[in-house]
Amino acid sequence: MKKIAIIIGLILGIIILFNLATHYYTEYLWFSSMGVTEVFLKPFLAEFLIKLILLGLAFVFILVNLLPLITVLELPGIRVVKNNETITTPTFKFKKVHGIIIAFLLGIIWVALLPSIWDKVYLYLNSSPTGLVDPIFNWDERFYLFTYPLLTAISGSFISLLFLTALPLVAGYLVAFNSNIYSKKERAVKYAKTQGAIFLALFFIWFAATRNLSMASLLLKEGNRFYGAGYTDIHARLPLIRLQQIIAVILAVISLVNIKVKKLKLMGITAGLLIITIFGSGIYAAIIQNFVVNPNEAQKESPYMGYHIAATRRGYGLENIKQIEYPLKKDGINLEVLENNRETIENIRLLDYRPLKQHYQQNQSLGLFYEFVDVDIDRYKIDGKYRQVMLAVRETNIKSLAREAQTPVNHHFRYTHGYGVVMSPVNKVTNNGHPTYYLKDMPVTSSIGINLERPEIYFGELTNQFIVVNSNYEGVEPYHGNAGVNLNLFRRLLYANKFKKSILLLSSEITPESRIIYYRNIVERINKVAPFIQQDSDPYPVVANGRIYWIVDGYTTSSTYPYSKSTKGINYIRNSVKIVVDAYEGTVDIYQFDQEDPIINSWKGVFPNLIKEKEDFPQYLKPHIRYPLDLFTLQSEILTVYHTQDPAVFYNRNDVWEIAVERYHGNEVKVEPYYIIMRLPHHNEQEFILKRPYTPMNRNNMVAWLAARSDGEHYGELLLYQFPRGQHVEGPSQIESYIDSDPYISSQMTLWGQGGSTVIRGNLLTIPINGSILYVEPIYITAESRSLPELRQVVVFYNDVLVMEPTLEGALKRLFGEGEGVKPQDPVDTDDENLKELIQRINTAFVNMENAARNGNWADYGKYMEEVKRLLESLERYLND
Repeated sequence: MKKIAIIIGLILGIIILFNLATHYYTEYLWFSSMGVTEVFLKPFLAEFLIKLILLGLAFVFILVNLLPLITVLELPGIRVVKNNETITTPTFKFKKVHGIIIAFLLGIIWVALLPSIWDKVYLYLNSSPTGLVDPIFNWDERFYLFTYPLLTAISGSFISLLFLTALPLVAGYLVAFNSNIYSKKERAVKYAKTQGAIFLALFFIWFAATRNLSMASLLLKEGNRFYGAGYTDIHARLPLIRLQQIIAVILAVISLVNIKVKKLKLMGITAGLLIITIFGSGIYAAIIQNFVVNPNEAQKESPYMGYHIAATRRGYGLENIKQIEYPLKKDGINLEVLENNRETIENIRLLDYRPLKQHYQQNQSLGLFYEFVDVDIDRYKIDGKYRQVMLAVRETNIKSLAREAQTPVNHHFRYTHGYGVVMSPVNKVTNNGHPTYYLKDMPVTSSIGINLERPEIYFGELTNQFIVVNSNYEGVEPYHGNAGVNLNLFRRLLYANKFKKSILLLSSEITPESRIIYYRNIVERINKVAPFIQQDSDPYPVVANGRIYWIVDGYTTSSTYPYSKSTKGINYIRNSVKIVVDAYEGTVDIYQFDQEDPIINSWKGVFPNLIKEKEDFPQYLKPHIRYPLDLFTLQSEILTVYHTQDPAVFYNRNDVWEIAVERYHGNEVKVEPYYIIMRLPHHNEQEFILKRPYTPMNRNNMVAWLAARSDGEHYGELLLYQFPRGQHVEGPSQIESYIDSDPYISSQMTLWGQGGSTVIRGNLLTIPINGSILYVEPIYITAESRSLPELRQVVVFYNDVLVMEPTLEGALKRLFGEGEGVKPQDPVDTDDENLKELIQRINTAFVNMENAARNGNWADYGKYMEEVKRLLESLERYLND
């Protein structure tokens, strides 16, 4: 049995060692293939070295404390009655070797339970002062971003070691005190008192040392009205924390002195004072809050609210935002203004990304195993003009294959990559409401002169499985890139174990030229190369230089920025880097775009060869840099409250905004930030911006809109345009209400919604032009027999006039050129006989439209719809006369 146990133990040990070797060696091979071995070796070696040092310190600390106990600890023999005979087992005496074993095991347990600390150590060592200090202690931001997290980790580690060491000591002394060996019991009591005093001294020293952390935490906590220390914290809690610190130092000294003098009374009095200050601080703070602060809260908290507002704006990168009054004009738009803003009009996004994805998937997937994950928005120079486009990449989704085709060969050798890009202008559709294409099909055809030499997509958002390229499997095209790890017999064995795929070891089609490519999902790939970067949720593809590139915005964040509001666990964020991934080669290049961010500067010190300068960003990709969506969404949410910098306004909450809402699929939803090409007020050039509108709290009128610039030297600038007070500007939800209440438009939508069809209202866009706002909403119709939404109408609102036409140009002509629009809720008089006849003809045309819709005869439907329009125009002229 003993031999069998040894054999089983050896086998298990070999398996464990082989799995560990597989993991670390294959990880090293991958990092080496990416040229970033420092990202693998530095954290691994640093963490190993730190944990080894901590293990040594813990071992010595535990052993030194255990040795006195070992000298007095004995386990008395156990009396056993057997065959009417009492047998007493020998007394078990502990030896130093037992203490060494226990100390080592406890040290291993302690180190294993500790969280990773290498990053905090490295960041601290590579940090430098920022020159900005908090308003209470005048401590540099460096303390909060780097020192505070490290000291907090050290503090937690030390106190856990103290308690872990105390556990065997308490257990051992309890055994000794209950032993019948009285001679050693006296020594045990003596040792216990000494060690108890030492442990108390260590605890009080730790307590005193961590009071600075408690002071700092006052600036990080959430209060009743704001984050950070308020009047009560500064005038009540802070003095008591300092008093606790002094008392704890005194107690530590008394504990050490008490080893000799053994005056427990003095120690008890001082300890009682510490307990009173700890528990009494809450009572004292409550008294100050209720009787001093609350009666004059606005005045007392005013400076601290000012600190909070300034820190929150700084923490979320809003300190340099420009707040501008929008030059509102009643009649700012006419034909001449539209012509001067032709690029804005030509780039109004009529295509909604949600219906467009359905079109792409239905018409351009061109294979069961191809799929479009997302539709992104960008801009390109096309025929010398700045054009906004929507595009998506055609990726491989192996899960879409038939069940019979779900084989290891298909998964990992045959269906290795996606192919090509689909691109559409944002404002052009066919006669049947379908998108038009700049890029489409396989091979990719282009109507705009953008050529793809490498349309293959080996790295994307759906590329989750490993692949083997350049094998001998028939029909698989060769891979000419440099990604992946070369395979030999030994590596095949390791990878077969890593991925639990025997085909890697047994396949005869793998050659010496074959390579295995893994971690192909761009999110996972970036996370492996730069785990300290938080990625934007919307990677977007760019067609440039004959290839497809992914651009991903990267953030550095912190949760320990003083006085700043916490949102989803962070209170500091910077778009510090842009990350570029080649869809064919899989290279990951990181470029620093924020030179002032102390966190990315520290990481650059940790990995000096990983992060490149902004100036090195490829020229062919610079025109496609855009302000990141996640950051803008977060900043726009923060600004609903923090657009004001006046503590009195902040306290009263009488100028709080909300994100404007719109209607989509019958539900009210927040307006998503959207990219648009337009000319900003007081600017001469059209540019690509990201914008979002605001309404006042519990109101529907629009009060402001936020814009983020993306082009050239103005990249990253935030502009907050506020409408003049006292002037009414319709918000998106009000326009939606006008559409719902308009007799003609609402009846049309009701009609279209019958007979199995569904009406989808796209994004309601607010387009600022020359001091006025133009509102545009596309209308899609999906027939029951057809899964694809068709863009059928465009609703435009301006200056109390609402029109709906099949095209945007047609709607603008009705508004500003050929004819007038229809005012919302325009009343109709039905007393006149001629008027009744006209209404009857309109009803007849509506019935014909309904029948055509039910029969799916869309040509007749369009004819009857035009007849209804003509009749309604006649009705309008009749009423005006």
